[in-house]
Amino acid sequence: MKNVVGNPARGENFFRREREVRKILTSISNGNNIQIAAPRRVGKTSILFHMLDEASGGYKYVYVDTESIDAEEDFYKKLLKEILKLPGMQRAGEKFLKTANSFARRIKGLKILEVGIDFEDDHVAISYYEDLVHFLSGIELDTNEQLIILIDEFPQTILNILARHGIDATTRFLQSNRTLRINPDILDKVRFIYTGSVGLNHTVAAIDSTAFINDLNTLEIEPLGKEEAALFLAGLLATRGVVIRDIAREHLLKKLEWLIPFHIQLLVQELLRMDLSNSSVDCHHVDLAFEEIVSTRNDNHFVHYYSRLKTQFKGQELKYVSEILRIMADSGCISQVELFDKAVFFEVDGQYRKIIAILVYDGYIHHISNENVYRFNSPIVRMWWLKYVY
Repeated sequence: MKNVVGNPARGENFFRREREVRKILTSISNGNNIQIAAPRRVGKTSILFHMLDEASGGYKYVYVDTESIDAEEDFYKKLLKEILKLPGMQRAGEKFLKTANSFARRIKGLKILEVGIDFEDDHVAISYYEDLVHFLSGIELDTNEQLIILIDEFPQTILNILARHGIDATTRFLQSNRTLRINPDILDKVRFIYTGSVGLNHTVAAIDSTAFINDLNTLEIEPLGKEEAALFLAGLLATRGVVIRDIAREHLLKKLEWLIPFHIQLLVQELLRMDLSNSSVDCHHVDLAFEEIVSTRNDNHFVHYYSRLKTQFKGQELKYVSEILRIMADSGCISQVELFDKAVFFEVDGQYRKIIAILVYDGYIHHISNENVYRFNSPIVRMWWLKYVY
């Protein structure tokens, strides 16, 4: 298992997260369309690629990254293009388009060439949404086969359309997605999984459009359990012939607290930079790795935590968020009472619950109920905040 830092892990480099995959497959088998909720760097995309590569559950998968898309028709055109890339789909599509099927006759944006199916890009009256609906409605899949469309960075697509075309166009886009999902000619053979590093619920709530995603089953991708994290850590080190002593492993996991794969990978990267005597990691090495993980060479892995705040929040909300995170970085935690007092001071008390919910979802902070305080999820992010932001 290679230590793939920053990019989705695939194949033998993917740590098999059976609990999360099983959760998704169970939801699909129950007939649900899904939104996967998890902060950035928890491993959502790696899990999707694993399901794609392994054809998990016997389904046919297509992965579509829509992060750069900023128009509704471009979104549906890309979905159609990626579906047509599936093995055997070009041939099935040609057969379908040549029939007298009523769905096939309505498709205007596809043409059959000697080399396969192509797009009628010069036809201004084409609706790729309608073409996708007719294609999915009429195409014949293998018996009992279902197509799972994995749509990554969907919330960012919503924000792109909002920025370029405004609220009305964005609302229509969300509505057309919902209409596609619940189309009776499609829903028995196609399922949709949406995910992204921006919270979908908060994104649509900001434009009063939650009704257009209320059909989705929300699944949370959790950090690794302690045993999983220990196995993942040992596997990454073993690839380089390195072992970690039991006491050092416990020390590392306790210091790490938030056991997401990416932070374990960063720590392993720092450990492997060291001159390890006897190819063995002890507690001293672990402490050094934690110090080095927030060095400037790793800044690119953490700066997004700060820069994203400026896109998520504006004006007094941004000032409020900056202040409460400063307090948490400095003091280790902040009480519920102080959160509200600061919200009143910055005149955002009407929005503070929403703001805190966004920070929790995006992986910045969590609530300790028995103490009624909030603190950073990750001691590493807190260390970086103290060093570069505070």
